[in-house]
Amino acid sequence: MKFIMTAFTNLELSLKILAVAEDGFLRREHIKDGESITWQSGQSLVVLPDRTFNTDEDFILALQNNVQIAFGAAAITLDVCRQEIGLELPDPIITEQDQVVALIYQIRCCFAHDIAEPRWVIRGQRYKRIYDLGYKQIDLTNLDGKHFEYDDIGGLDTLEVMRIRLIGH
Repeated sequence: MKFIMTAFTNLELSLKILAVAEDGFLRREHIKDGESITWQSGQSLVVLPDRTFNTDEDFILALQNNVQIAFGAAAITLDVCRQEIGLELPDPIITEQDQVVALIYQIRCCFAHDIAEPRWVIRGQRYKRIYDLGYKQIDLTNLDGKHFEYDDIGGLDTLEVMRIRLIGH
């Protein structure tokens, strides 16, 4: 539970940085792209190359990928949180809470198997269903094997809504 807010704050920060870059207020040259950087932490020393991005499009793509990785980390952390508060995976899936728990787990599975290219891995017939969260319905009946898209779950906000429903804040 202690990392859930950090995971969601990191997702929010990633989204904000992407939005600022897409609006043109953050450009690749602002992050010293074009000069090498040495970073040291304790005994660890990393020398970053002078050119990370070849184009502005590469820069935006990297920021989009950063959002996806932050989203995946938040989903995985939310599922760990579910386990820590003692909520088992429901079988059968009946109540709204059962649906939230099962859906969190399914989103987590997309990213846990490959955070860079998340794909739906829906094992078990009970998960291949329509999830009714009241304000939106999420249909996982035919997504197994498909690349994950935010639209599959009704948008980026769905993870935040499930976090609130799971832990109340």
